[in-house]
Amino acid sequence: MSSFGGRGVAVDLTDEKADEWRAGALALPLPAFAANTNCADVYERFREQTSQIAAAIVDEEDRVVGIVNRLRFLARYAQRFVPELYQKRPILHLANVKPLVVDEAMTVEDLAAMIALDCPDALRECFVVTRQGRYLGIGTSEALVRSKVALLMERQERLNVALAAAEDADRTKSNFLALMSHELRTPLNAIIGFSEVLAGELYGPHSVPRYGEYARDIHGAGKHLLALINDILDLSKCEAGRLELQREDIDVAELFQRCVRLIGGRASERRLKLASVAPRGLTVRADELRLKQILLNLLSNSVKFTEPGGSVEMVASRSKEGAVDICVTDTGISMAPELIPVALEPFRQIDSPLSRQAEGTGLGLSLAKSLTEAHGGTLSITSAPNRGTTVRLSFPPPGGREAEAA
Repeated sequence: MSSFGGRGVAVDLTDEKADEWRAGALALPLPAFAANTNCADVYERFREQTSQIAAAIVDEEDRVVGIVNRLRFLARYAQRFVPELYQKRPILHLANVKPLVVDEAMTVEDLAAMIALDCPDALRECFVVTRQGRYLGIGTSEALVRSKVALLMERQERLNVALAAAEDADRTKSNFLALMSHELRTPLNAIIGFSEVLAGELYGPHSVPRYGEYARDIHGAGKHLLALINDILDLSKCEAGRLELQREDIDVAELFQRCVRLIGGRASERRLKLASVAPRGLTVRADELRLKQILLNLLSNSVKFTEPGGSVEMVASRSKEGAVDICVTDTGISMAPELIPVALEPFRQIDSPLSRQAEGTGLGLSLAKSLTEAHGGTLSITSAPNRGTTVRLSFPPPGGREAEAA
């Protein structure tokens, strides 16, 4: 196998057509010359056999010792004094004694890479294909190009089939999630409602106080599971491009206040400083429910992964280009820059002592990124160990990327 085997897409050796993409399929079984054949005889052979574009030169054991290209040989043999000097001499005097020789098992990908990078002259002169070290046939640039084109067409066909299968699988997944979310939400809402009634003792006190504790646990678990189902469905809609947004002009400062009220209790419990800063009159055109969902996901992550005594801050501003930028910054555990792409993947969390203590499915950042991009915006993260984390959201001005995403 050539040292260029890593280039391109590897040929699947289990495919029934795999032999078509190997050098052996390019070999033309043209007659070879013995090493002691004189140049005059080669000249007569080429004159008679106009279809023989090249010939290998082999020894007594049929091993390749050279190659002679018909056009090159005839052009050189037609020069003045050459016939008189070489007609009785062995053909090796006018042949290429260092031709490109490849085994029949070499893939077309490797062969093309080898010729392009190391042996470009083989495109003009031809190359020799061998089987177990012995002459098999002559390979030409035309045969190589035809094989490459056929290989690309075959791959394109396979990619089209794979794409159709992937799209069908994606539709099936979306339909399944939509169906399951509906089927799960109905009983979950009943569980949450009845557990709330039991926990609140609306129809009288429990004879055993522990029943109330169990009811509150059921209520909390039900709400957690419902939130997870909603997140998965939202993520699936974003991936499928089916998320419907109800855009309106939103006052950023007011939205910040509502988010702070919702997350403030948890921040107080962890003894964190929670603050927000937004210029008066700054508005962003977005789906208010989804934008609040994005911010609450980011704030929840910051509160969850910031140790007591730390701080979490939201800051909004308008860029020179008119975009609305929102930064959520914390003094939490942070992460190495190379781990940021991992954190943005669904169901992934960065491993750390604090993350192992915190509950979560790893959907928060991924969903926030998908929802931001659904608005035509971008989400980026800046983080470094012991320096905190900043998540930056950038929403385009009206008429920008927002219009494209709509």
